[in-house]
Amino acid sequence: MNHCAFFVCFLGGLLAVASAHEVKSRPKEDAAPPSARYTSTVKLVEEALPAAASIRTFQQSGTAGVFNMGVGSASVIHADGYLLTNDHVVSGVAQGEVILPGRPPFPFKTIATMSSEDMALIKVEAGEPLDVLRLGRSHDLMLGEPVLTIGNPSGLTHSVSTGIVSGLNRSTAIVDSFLPSMIQTSAAVSGGNSGGPLINAVGDQIGIVTSKKLDGENINFAIAVDRVREVFPVLLSAELRYGFRLGIEVDMYTTVAEVTSVTKGSPAEKAGIEEGDVIQSLNTKPVRSGIDFHLGLIGRTAGEKLTVGIKRGTEAIVTEAELAELEQAEPIPDEGMVEGLAFEGFDGKWDQLPNFDDLTPVKRGRAETPTAEAYKTASGENYALRFVGFLKIPREGFYTFYTSSDDGSRFKIGGEVVVNNDGLHGVLRTGGVARLREGLHPVEVTFFEQGGDEKLEVSWEGPEMKREVIPAEAWFVRAEEKTGAQSP
Repeated sequence: MNHCAFFVCFLGGLLAVASAHEVKSRPKEDAAPPSARYTSTVKLVEEALPAAASIRTFQQSGTAGVFNMGVGSASVIHADGYLLTNDHVVSGVAQGEVILPGRPPFPFKTIATMSSEDMALIKVEAGEPLDVLRLGRSHDLMLGEPVLTIGNPSGLTHSVSTGIVSGLNRSTAIVDSFLPSMIQTSAAVSGGNSGGPLINAVGDQIGIVTSKKLDGENINFAIAVDRVREVFPVLLSAELRYGFRLGIEVDMYTTVAEVTSVTKGSPAEKAGIEEGDVIQSLNTKPVRSGIDFHLGLIGRTAGEKLTVGIKRGTEAIVTEAELAELEQAEPIPDEGMVEGLAFEGFDGKWDQLPNFDDLTPVKRGRAETPTAEAYKTASGENYALRFVGFLKIPREGFYTFYTSSDDGSRFKIGGEVVVNNDGLHGVLRTGGVARLREGLHPVEVTFFEQGGDEKLEVSWEGPEMKREVIPAEAWFVRAEEKTGAQSP
């Protein structure tokens, strides 16, 4: 006999007997449960559950008209319907829906993703304010402190599990992304928990559940919320994404949106906003944190007048900033260009990327793409490379660039550092964003290898384009620059 079938049948019989017995002994339905059952964990779940979301996704299967269904989890971080989840939960989704307790399923749209951090921001239109799960801090977590998760394991919506913080400052990998600043927990998770909240004893979300160790028991990982706070401004990059300029940076770790810097000559400076001011509202909508501030910039456009409520000391001030057009570099004319990049190879031992202008190359040449194989020493260790040329942007828009390298690497476009993946490390993929016009833009890719394996790969994603390694046909160099690698 199949043991699972026997178990189900046995429970069915047990429930039938219990139902017959309960005809006479069932208590009144409005009777409150004994206070001993109403524990702090039960209270915590009651408070957090309305903001814990289950996700169903549908992806193309490769066969016309056939879709694969996926499951995941998320948490509501703003009453307007913004939710935080994993990139791998929503990546490549044709359509998907969010399920909140006691509500009908809501279709969601993806606002921003960053695969190198496995984070994504999605939005639903609920027609009314949603309950929010408060984001906490993870810098002071203690080994052994209790935590719980609420997620969608195997499609079992809003399942709860409890455990403890069993490790701190872990690192792990998901797909081909290396994730630092992870929390290890014993709270049980399964496929479908990804993207859901890890919650502490006071009801704060302290992490995003992401992965588990398959060859161990109860070894599960969540992205620490302080990492979320750190990465969030880059993940969203509202000014670059929507093509406007305000010119404010805010503290992402405090309980208020305190201004940490104001760009000189920016609309914010012209509006009289100063470092140390606390932003309390955008267009009368409350701003309670740095996360709220960045969410309040979604969908803004150049020329729009933004009413900003601030607190300066004990004084409340309302000012208006007219959002400026985002300055974008003009592309380079494509006359006299051929495919490829110029490169220089260097010998030496470094712990981080050197100043290449101070070095003498031992080899110059041309390469189809930036790769660690363009030049290397006989031992395959202690060398560096610099590639220069131009990258052809296929259409104007918002792009995310990544370098995956062992050891350090950096990617510059239009003279600006977009990806800084420096230092000694194993294969690590790091991303950055830029808004670019269609056409050729000057690029520089630098790399060094000290010991162990060596790897360099540059990838991108952009308008209607999933992440891929940048192909050879996108790299260009001036035809007369047959060798050498001087910055364009």
